[in-house]
Amino acid sequence: MLRAGFASIDIARLPTTLHYRSGDDACGAAFAGGPVALAYSKFDAATRSEAHAEYLASIDSWRTGTTYDVPGEFVVGCGIA
Repeated sequence: MLRAGFASIDIARLPTTLHYRSGDDACGAAFAGGPVALAYSKFDAATRSEAHAEYLASIDSWRTGTTYDVPGEFVVGCGIA
């Protein structure tokens, strides 16, 4: 933010838990929006299936039954231009 010319910068880290009712919900949140959405939209069905499997394996330790409670954090910054 400094390099962009902002002053009086304040950064807040907001811990949260991301609740997903199913693996499909978790994959939707991970792949349908955000920074990977464009690349994901170009994957064929097999590649999407592999990405889903790898992602769900990576969050498996936060799964209880069919639901997931994944720890997360939002970083919010503000400043005066």
